[in-house]
Amino acid sequence: MPPTGVTVKTSSSVSIILFKMSAVRPRVIVFFAGLWFLAISSLASADCVVEREAAGASSMFLRHLTSECSKLDRAARAIDAGEVLGALRDGKGVSLRNAVISGDLLLTGLNSVPMASVVLPVPVLTRIRQSGATEVRVIQGPFIIENSMVDGIIDTQLKPDMIEHRVLGDMVIVQGPVSFKGTTFTKEVDLSRTVFLETVDSSNAVYLGDALFLASIFTKPATFEKTAFAGNTRFYQAIFEEPVTFLRAGFNGLTNFLSVRFKKESSFSRAYFKMGTGFSGSRFDGISDFSEAVFQRAAFFMNTVFAADTYFRRATFREEVSFADAAFQAKDDFSKVSYRQEPNFTRTTFATPRSSVGFDNPVFLAIVAGSLVIFFVAFILILIRGQ
Repeated sequence: MPPTGVTVKTSSSVSIILFKMSAVRPRVIVFFAGLWFLAISSLASADCVVEREAAGASSMFLRHLTSECSKLDRAARAIDAGEVLGALRDGKGVSLRNAVISGDLLLTGLNSVPMASVVLPVPVLTRIRQSGATEVRVIQGPFIIENSMVDGIIDTQLKPDMIEHRVLGDMVIVQGPVSFKGTTFTKEVDLSRTVFLETVDSSNAVYLGDALFLASIFTKPATFEKTAFAGNTRFYQAIFEEPVTFLRAGFNGLTNFLSVRFKKESSFSRAYFKMGTGFSGSRFDGISDFSEAVFQRAAFFMNTVFAADTYFRRATFREEVSFADAAFQAKDDFSKVSYRQEPNFTRTTFATPRSSVGFDNPVFLAIVAGSLVIFFVAFILILIRGQ
């Protein structure tokens, strides 16, 4: 009997132990699984490297994230806009790549300096004086934000204490090159009254909010190739001293190029304009190319001066288009242009006879073909009756 009792007690103890182990085992598994996940995550993040400026470097604020950085890595390492503004205020250049910039970058926070303290090209200096500005805000080095996401506004005209947005009196001078290649701006970008003393490259950039460049001056070549403008776009009274290209750019909002001065070559070839578009009052001193551009809504080129060769070959106008009072002072090419409505060339002047304006238009050709059919039918009926 005693051995039997001992056996029963032992079996009970083993059962209890096994029960406790089975209850603890899931917790242990979860614990070690968590450690494994953290280890894997740390290994994944270990491949994300952030390149910074060299120790002791005082002229550049640099944050380059490697291509191995995931979206989560970039978000976790987001750069505060206030830190960028502080670097600019200290006279540093900025170079950001594959980064996320959070917060609003209000360039009105830059210190103003007397205009006489900044070396400027004579035409730019004259232009600024004509605007009445006596002080300017300066970005001394390069201003580079490439393949990044800006999650906030960039603005040269808005101050934190302003209750409404308005154009201020002073201007911003960017002394170094500007590059926004491949960057997505989630909110409004207002670089109005900005003077760019070096090249500007905004190719493949995406502007999800409005993009404003009112009265800005581009003194060196500028490129907006394959740039997507999702909101309204305004270059009102801007000046391009050197060539500029908007090749294959997409304008999805209202587009304003009114009273713009293009002093060298300009290209809008294969650009897409979804909403109303205005180039009225502008002047093209260099060759202008609108070949294969598509204007989905009304387009206006009234009082526009084309001082050099102009190309609209194979352009498409799907609503009203007006060249009233425009002046073509050199060669113009309107061959194979497609019009949905009769274009307005009232009081338009041409240096040479128009090159195929309207004669390759499908609507015009359809009317001609219909007229010929009616003529031949009538002619055959007359012959039949004559017999």
